[in-house]
Amino acid sequence: MSSGAIIVTGGGGGIGRAIAKRLHADGHTVVIADRDRAVAESAAAAIGCEFELIDIGNEASVISGVKAVAARHGGLFGVVNNAGIHMQALVVETAVEDWDRIFSVNTRGTFLMSREAARIMAAQRSGQIVNIITKLGFGNPFSSAYLSSKNAIWGLTQCLAIEMASSGVRVNAIAPGHVGPGTGMEKAFRAKAEKLGKSWDDFEADVVATIPLHRWCTPEDVAGGVSWLMGPDTSFVTGELINITGGFQAYASTPSADSVRAAAERGPTK
Repeated sequence: MSSGAIIVTGGGGGIGRAIAKRLHADGHTVVIADRDRAVAESAAAAIGCEFELIDIGNEASVISGVKAVAARHGGLFGVVNNAGIHMQALVVETAVEDWDRIFSVNTRGTFLMSREAARIMAAQRSGQIVNIITKLGFGNPFSSAYLSSKNAIWGLTQCLAIEMASSGVRVNAIAPGHVGPGTGMEKAFRAKAEKLGKSWDDFEADVVATIPLHRWCTPEDVAGGVSWLMGPDTSFVTGELINITGGFQAYASTPSADSVRAAAERGPTK
């Protein structure tokens, strides 16, 4: 279908793998980008696509990897910036090293991939960039670094969409809802449940109760949104944030005052 390849970062598992699988099924030439060779190779073999070793936290790796994919396939049809990491910590106990680590991968990594893709797309005067962020506009306990990094990506998305519009390049973002069980995010949600002093069953019930459609978001739900943005019906869509959240608006759970005071007394751990 596409002229050029679509790079999917973090495509070795979870949401990224579902995106890569869906885009491949749509007829696109898909290249999974991951820093873990074994994970990338296994996912690519299962889907029937290619992989490229790219560490999005390393500028040289991003530059060489994006160039290599474009050279092999005669350009870039698109890039899906999906790779990211999470941590669960209150602001009062967050070490600056952990804050910087989240931003280095999530925000800086997305910036590097977007910059290098945009350089190629500007020359070919076409292309699409889709950034996977998260639901914005509300507070999420224990997720200040993650949410801040994703808010920054949304700002990048809006600016890049304006800058690249005259070059025929569209830039959008997708905000998944609660993607938990069976994915890499389940570990983060279980850590949140523990910090809130809840069993997994109680926490899961509380989460689902905040979602009007009464279920978790799946990687395939997110992949469907990416498929639509990469498809033929979105030529007039850029600078947009597509929420795939089941109608979720905000959390109902907050940490207790005692747990916050205890964390504040401990302070950051290194």
